[in-house]
Amino acid sequence: MRTALRTSIVTAAVAGALLAPAATALAAPASQPAGATAAAGSSSNNGRYAGEPVYIGEGLVAVLRNKAEGPEAWIRAVGANWKPGDDYMVRVVAVVDRAHPAVTANGLQLKLTKADTAAPVLVVTTNGAATSYPLPKGTAGPVCGTETKQVNLGAGLLADVSMSTAGPEVTIRTGTDNWRHLDRTFPALPASDGIVARIVNPSGTAPVFEWRTQGGDTPFGHASFPALPKGCKPDYKVTEDRGADKPAPKPTPSATAKPATPVSVAPAAAKPAAPVGVAPAADVKPQTGAQTVVVPQGGVAAGAEIAAEETGYTTTVATGAGLAAVLAAVGAAFLMRRRAQH
Repeated sequence: MRTALRTSIVTAAVAGALLAPAATALAAPASQPAGATAAAGSSSNNGRYAGEPVYIGEGLVAVLRNKAEGPEAWIRAVGANWKPGDDYMVRVVAVVDRAHPAVTANGLQLKLTKADTAAPVLVVTTNGAATSYPLPKGTAGPVCGTETKQVNLGAGLLADVSMSTAGPEVTIRTGTDNWRHLDRTFPALPASDGIVARIVNPSGTAPVFEWRTQGGDTPFGHASFPALPKGCKPDYKVTEDRGADKPAPKPTPSATAKPATPVSVAPAAAKPAAPVGVAPAADVKPQTGAQTVVVPQGGVAAGAEIAAEETGYTTTVATGAGLAAVLAAVGAAFLMRRRAQH
């Protein structure tokens, strides 16, 4: 008993020593890539996302840049108490660039103007009042994006619909707060969100935004996306959605074939089988009129008469001739007997 107990204790100790490094590795949090940290906004990042920050109101800062990527303004949430010199590399709310020249963030209308020139300007509109923020000098380039089209979805929801070289994009917001973002890679809200909002044909030439925020038989709302400016092409393969997920149309009543009405057919009466070796008697129909006798004429008539006589009278003549022969024989015998007596 003691030997078995000691063996169990030793085995458990060895297993614990072997599994300890693996448990430590699982418990330690995975390190995040440097790119993800920079994109989220690290105060130590002075590279790709750094720029000239300006406070534009509603707790937002626009980080103005104009380098090799082209003119852009990264909109970040910093809080209402932010002042120049404070950290601005925090949460990203939106981005304004040549592909997205007009967006909405926290109720502010943001528009990148003169984006195809070397001196672009960010225009921020609040309650009808516009303020301009010049971006750093840069190089000219084409604007391959569209302005935002606002759509009222009902139920207190608004949507900003736009088109860029990356495809159609929709930002759904509740008043001033951005709630959901749809694009080619994420074209539809999950059912758990409680409403229907999706981009139909997201990789095609004519995508459509479709939504329904009310239940029951409420019809769907539709909004088309703006077309890209002339000379701009998508940076993805255009693939048309042929509507494979749509239900097949129901056939019209006229085209529906009605099943034929079954017809009851009485079985024919079975006829008795004819006896073996006996020919079946022909059906004899009673004659209701007088019989017609055809009398032959000419030579045919003579032959017919002879045949008729032979069938009856010939037998009578033959019988009489035989009787006469018998009587003659009896008479001859009687005469011979008389002569013998004399």
